[in-house]
Amino acid sequence: MTRADFGLLGSWTKHYKTPFETFYFGGDGMTGNYTYATETISMRGYENGQFTPSGYEGYAYGKFTVELHFPFLLQPSTTIYAIAFAEAGNCWTDIRDFSPFNLKRSAGVGARVYLSVLGFLGIDWAYGFDKVWGNRGGSQVHFVLGQEF
Repeated sequence: MTRADFGLLGSWTKHYKTPFETFYFGGDGMTGNYTYATETISMRGYENGQFTPSGYEGYAYGKFTVELHFPFLLQPSTTIYAIAFAEAGNCWTDIRDFSPFNLKRSAGVGARVYLSVLGFLGIDWAYGFDKVWGNRGGSQVHFVLGQEF
């Protein structure tokens, strides 16, 4: 599976940017900054919200994902598979700084179980290779409950 996602949030005037509907970027994509209405974007291998720390809002983001799925059990009521993935993405606090080739990288492996009663359950181990706001991504474990990245 390959995926490319982009988000750009403009404003009515150059002097006023809305604090609503901004991007909260990084981590497992399940927890977010609920102070304002934000779009939570996952980036495995980094802490939740590491690309948009407290006090900063994301107004532009780009993300590329490549996943390879290895099926173990493919039944209508139960599906089990392993994944290997690589991601590259970044989030910017100003739309003028948007650069689709200035990306932070991560890679990892994981497992998914789909149960018709519960939905998706999974676990991922990812490693973030680059520094974001002075902090290196490093090794991270992320859980997936009822959603797919």
